[in-house]
Amino acid sequence: MAHDARLLIIGLSALLGATVLGAPQGIAAEARKPAATDKAAPTPAAPPAADKPAPTFQASQPASEKADPAAGASRLAAGLKALEERRYDEALSAFNEAYGFGEPEGAFYLGRMVELGVGVQGDFDKARVLYLAAAEKGSARAMNRLGLMHYRGEKVLQDYHAAFEMICKAADAGDADGAFNCAGLHADGRGTPKDLTRAIAYYEKAAAKGHIGALNALGFAYRDGLGVAADRAKSLAFFERAAAKGNPVGLFELGAILEAGQSVPRDLAKAHLYYNLAAARQHPGASAALQRVTAELSDEEVVKAQNAAKAWKAGD
Repeated sequence: MAHDARLLIIGLSALLGATVLGAPQGIAAEARKPAATDKAAPTPAAPPAADKPAPTFQASQPASEKADPAAGASRLAAGLKALEERRYDEALSAFNEAYGFGEPEGAFYLGRMVELGVGVQGDFDKARVLYLAAAEKGSARAMNRLGLMHYRGEKVLQDYHAAFEMICKAADAGDADGAFNCAGLHADGRGTPKDLTRAIAYYEKAAAKGHIGALNALGFAYRDGLGVAADRAKSLAFFERAAAKGNPVGLFELGAILEAGQSVPRDLAKAHLYYNLAAARQHPGASAALQRVTAELSDEEVVKAQNAAKAWKAGD
């Protein structure tokens, strides 16, 4: 499907924090620091909640005679487009209709709007009902969100085993955030015995879908030999993929590799470029690194690197 959770991230800065685990212990802690999120740059703040209550929604199975996968996918796409453009009433209606046609993601995205108070008054309990309806019909995103509720103890008992069951079910169903979170549970031994080999396997699943947190996690794993044999070339490749998306962690680590000359020739001008980009994206260590490298370059080299940073553009 062309539209996915990234469309909501563009318009709703709060979305990602509810679908990805917080900083774990162990294998990829640096990959999930607050300043190292999957957001390449600051996003617009979520809009204030509307005064009207959450809409009435029948979270039962859609009638089989109304099931129409093509129509459901079409209304889901329309809802995501409306949400991106902040046409919230249209988004709510489209997601509701999508679910009515048998598209479970309609209930998931409606739940996100209700939980965050986007276009309606926020109502966590109603949102949870929507997530349950979506998960029952196969929404991997909803499974992941419900698993995080158990992981964090959000109006349910904190239960790592229940979190593991839901999150890793989402991962096995193909959800990238679910795979990233499942990897973290395996890495930390929460809800399941600690198993770095399985953690790496799930990070690889998420990375294959372009998940930035997973790309960074694998970069650190191969750099430090955590769960895999240390391999500087593979570490570099994963950080390069994260950096290309504009992620501050990937940019910073790429700068560090170039500054140290690890697995690549030392190149302070390029290190300056990546540290500069990371600093602009608020990486906590980038400014000091940038000053350190600046001191070793000529004024002409610094200006050239600055111009390269201004011309640089992140990819998808």
